[in-house]
Amino acid sequence: MEDPAPDHDWAAPTPVTPDTGPAPASSPAPVPPTSAWPAPPVPPGAAPAWQPAPAPRAAAPTSASWQPGFMPLRPLGFADLLGLPFRAMRYNRGVIVGGPLLLTLATTVLTTAAMWLLFTDPSLALTDPLSQGDSIGVGTVAVFVLAIVAALLADVFSSAVVAPGVARGALGERIRLKEAWRAVRPRIGSLLLLYLLATLALLVAIAVGAMPLIIAIAAESVGWIVVGVLVVLAVALPAGFMVTLIGGISRPIIVLERRGAISAIGRAVRLLKGRFWWSVLVVFVAATLIGIVSNVVSQVGGFAALAVTLIAPDNLLVLGIAFAFVTALSLVISYVLAYSYLGSLFALVLIDLRIRHEGFDLTLAEAAEARRR
Repeated sequence: MEDPAPDHDWAAPTPVTPDTGPAPASSPAPVPPTSAWPAPPVPPGAAPAWQPAPAPRAAAPTSASWQPGFMPLRPLGFADLLGLPFRAMRYNRGVIVGGPLLLTLATTVLTTAAMWLLFTDPSLALTDPLSQGDSIGVGTVAVFVLAIVAALLADVFSSAVVAPGVARGALGERIRLKEAWRAVRPRIGSLLLLYLLATLALLVAIAVGAMPLIIAIAAESVGWIVVGVLVVLAVALPAGFMVTLIGGISRPIIVLERRGAISAIGRAVRLLKGRFWWSVLVVFVAATLIGIVSNVVSQVGGFAALAVTLIAPDNLLVLGIAFAFVTALSLVISYVLAYSYLGSLFALVLIDLRIRHEGFDLTLAEAAEARRR
């Protein structure tokens, strides 16, 4: 069920002004702080669910307010979008790195436990060659199901919990993980619905693209099978990029703008107008680079696991524990890097799109100036 239209957007911290006593008679009345994350403009003819009274404009920002945090408040270029995620990871590391790390560790522990139970399950005759069991134990199946669910939840929430760290870091604020989770927790239903819609869209695209391949396989024609495979790739790859881009931008919209899943998708599509292929290029290059780095980490972990097999070839228990530890460590590093980097990238793409379409840089600079004063 979709949430109603949001009352307000990303909440800005209230600027603190020192108490200097009663103002002189000639001093102007104090200006109330404005929201640093304003609601998006309402389309013509659409009546907003709630329209706040217009507030006086804050003081004009000075030069010090155009980069209050880790990023400059201006439209971001190609190199900016590729490099700023690393600066965001350093600036609010407790949220942007710590959040995905905790989620990935939980998933890795469950996955390692499931693999260990599978390896030692007597019904699979892996530890007892004379065992005649023909079914996996209930405990093993239960742990495997928990591991799969944990992996899906880690994928859903890792990039979502990163978004508040990036948004607040753009204003020069360092926040803790519990503050970021406080922003994500009310949006869990919308995030899960978004994940379900993205998965269904991808499966439908693959199913439509696979129909010629299925027909070719039924006709047992090698030439048409090759054509069918090409059709599947031609449909699945663009659909995958589109789902990844729109879904990736929709997640920070859900968390930061407090929208429902369908509303966030529509908002992401509107913001991407005129910048779609540019954003696809940025995400493609970033995903390729982070994929290469993650693959290198995984390969190093594989070589380390192979070295363990050479050190202790006779002790199966030590060998299994060491192999599982090295493999799990490499997976944790690669997944945390991917979640932190790509989650930061999508949040930055959202900020860049709002700067280009809505003049969001001036709003952020005014909020930073109010906080600085």
